[in-house]
Amino acid sequence: MYKPIFCISQDIDQTTIIVNNLKMAGFSNNEISVLFPDMSNPNNPVVNSQDNAGENANVVVAGGVDLEWITGIGSLEIPGVGRFIAAGPIMVELSRTLQTGSLGELMNALIGVGIPEHEAKHYQEKIKGGRTLIAVNTASVEARDTANNIFQQAQAKDISSSEEASVIV
Repeated sequence: MYKPIFCISQDIDQTTIIVNNLKMAGFSNNEISVLFPDMSNPNNPVVNSQDNAGENANVVVAGGVDLEWITGIGSLEIPGVGRFIAAGPIMVELSRTLQTGSLGELMNALIGVGIPEHEAKHYQEKIKGGRTLIAVNTASVEARDTANNIFQQAQAKDISSSEEASVIV
């Protein structure tokens, strides 16, 4: 059974480091999720995405984060919250939640991907504030330890998993 581990990335450079290190450590494209606000504008295009949830899009984030290899990348409009770029298992959950009309807040989708309820509200505020949520589905303690080490080495914030309250960084 997969147990997710999560962190918040403070900026695009940190996101790049974490995603690249997870990839180099052998995590597959369907084990890694990212979620961040779509901050694109005419003066500073951050992403080039498509609106079809669940389909791969060629998304390259300013600063060099190439998310093309992650499964299910796309852009979503979350009513009352805004437009987000999502990739990986979280994209599937966000799409499902939007289709059922049960997404009162982003928090419901975060809970749906395994974030403990007490952490989901905190993560929701961080994401809405422009930070990036990175989640890794892990099948073993060793994989969780590897992801945790990558998060810590990159100085990610708010590291936690579905089976513990919080990891102090």
